[in-house]
Amino acid sequence: MEISKMFKRFPTLFPPIFKDCSYRLITNKLTWVLVAILMLPCALGLLVYYEFSGDRISEEVNGEKIYYTCSGDLLHEDLRVLFLEISEYFGIGFIALLLGIMFSSELISEEYNLKTMQILRTSPIHPIEIFTYRYISGIITGVILLGLYSTIFYIIVMMGAGIHGILEEIGLLALVIKIVILNWIGFLSIFCAINVYFERPYLICFIYWLFWEQIMSGQNYQQITLTHYINSIIYDSLTEMGWSVTASDYGLVNSNNDTIATDPLISTFIILIVGISFIFIVIMNYEKLTMPA
Repeated sequence: MEISKMFKRFPTLFPPIFKDCSYRLITNKLTWVLVAILMLPCALGLLVYYEFSGDRISEEVNGEKIYYTCSGDLLHEDLRVLFLEISEYFGIGFIALLLGIMFSSELISEEYNLKTMQILRTSPIHPIEIFTYRYISGIITGVILLGLYSTIFYIIVMMGAGIHGILEEIGLLALVIKIVILNWIGFLSIFCAINVYFERPYLICFIYWLFWEQIMSGQNYQQITLTHYINSIIYDSLTEMGWSVTASDYGLVNSNNDTIATDPLISTFIILIVGISFIFIVIMNYEKLTMPA
């Protein structure tokens, strides 16, 4: 199919596909279960704020109120660590993983199970358009959900440091949302491809994430995992922000303790290539997905 023709048809074809996909993803009961679980850190953050807000020390500098801990440290510097750690391991980590697996199943396997994929055989829409637009719809929906969560959680955690603290660390929120986008571009495409080849995609997706991304990401050959490139971007960004982090904090060292972090631009490019490559695999298996049962 000509790329120029695809771009011309985009304004007409994408909106209805996005509307259908996003509606089905958002109204899925499992989505709301995971969203409810995501709200737990937010509730905990509110509890901590109301419990300890009276213990803060503050001073006014140039018309801005700056808060400190009891030990005299800047409060927003302590709170930013809390926000990042919970985001990495929970919000954009484990829960985002489960959400991505569920989304990929809804975008690919459920359509096949319901036999609706077979209708595509008679559709004038090209397979490239169908699966590319469904993939993009999944990314947009996931990024909106996780981006909103990250923003709400950031404000709740950082409000203990006042307006100054919230604005001072806004770059960290931007980094988290950037990681959410790259995570979804890379992992959602891989999960969609897994849904093409396996009858039990939930289990296979989780096994892939656990053994390939988590266990292998700490080895000398971690460059074959997406986690390596995500961690490289986080490490470089935090270093640019002036954080006291080391490559070993993100497992970006080999057995000789040499730093093996990849340049952030190269990391971003590789993640984009992975996303495109695995969606291409899905498109190449169009016949398999639409084959009559």
